[in-house]
Amino acid sequence: MSGDRPTGRAALRSEAAHWYNQQLSGDMTAEEEYRFQDWIGQSAAHRDAYRSIDRAWSIAGTAASDPALSGAASPYGEPDGEDAPAPGWRGRLRGLGRRRGLAVAASVLLTVGIGWTTLPGLLFTERDHAAQAFQTETGQRTTITLPDGSVVTLDSDTEMRFADAPDQRRVDLVRGRAFFQVASNRARPFIVNADGKTVRAVGTAFEVSMDGGEVAIVLAEGKVRVEEPATGPGNGTDMTPGRQLVISPDRRWTLSNVDVKKETSWTEGRLVFMHDPLSKAVAEVNRYSTRKLTFKDGSIPDKQIVGVFSAGDIDGFVKALELYGIAKRVSTTSDEIILTED
Repeated sequence: MSGDRPTGRAALRSEAAHWYNQQLSGDMTAEEEYRFQDWIGQSAAHRDAYRSIDRAWSIAGTAASDPALSGAASPYGEPDGEDAPAPGWRGRLRGLGRRRGLAVAASVLLTVGIGWTTLPGLLFTERDHAAQAFQTETGQRTTITLPDGSVVTLDSDTEMRFADAPDQRRVDLVRGRAFFQVASNRARPFIVNADGKTVRAVGTAFEVSMDGGEVAIVLAEGKVRVEEPATGPGNGTDMTPGRQLVISPDRRWTLSNVDVKKETSWTEGRLVFMHDPLSKAVAEVNRYSTRKLTFKDGSIPDKQIVGVFSAGDIDGFVKALELYGIAKRVSTTSDEIILTED
């Protein structure tokens, strides 16, 4: 029996961390509040586990306010030369040192549990001290600070893994889309792997997305090197800010100039379309909803759309299509909205 006790205590700590995070989120439903009260009233052990999480969070808050962790200066120093950020991004990158302190504080709470802990909009898996996994569900978007101080915004239905090694910082983007603001560290490059393609950076800001075997990279700041190791050494390209690289499933590489603010507007919860194909707009809107837009005959009209929409507002998007005579609603179910060309 004694051999089972540590596992029982660990399970209680994990459950306590779950409920503590739910309380921190501030958006518990009445049913969740009832379940929490039932859980904490089950035994003194439950209440002790919850108090231990509360103490860990208090310690974390103290650590975050420590000048050694939250000083204005980044622990990596100011990047210069080709790695220096432009004015529009400098403030965000400079703040990475302060955010790292908050990340250290948060990790104190997270590592108390075992397995996984649910945070608002985020699934966190503690594998070991150097590897972590993050996942968002459909309609969710979240921003996280990695242990190295880099900041990552995960889009809807995205999964990534992060490993912090002595010689490099490695991200595996399993699916979805993410925007990276990389803390500069010349001794340890930041490498994103997406479907066999690698994006190598030191201190920069860029987006990587995966969609149906296609990989796209948008560079907002700095410089990155994109390669496909499986095809042999030397097969890659250096990207400059304001450029997008699209690698198709048949390994065709296409570089083009793009409006970075437009392409990354999803990080602020907006979808911006400027004469974009309707098919692209529908795919973007569907990314944020479990209720999908489909066309009655299975074919999306060859039309263009202009507009700014809130991510997840599928009904607002449909109303705009009807208002401008692009398409009209035929029927609605819990799973889909069926449209037809107007």
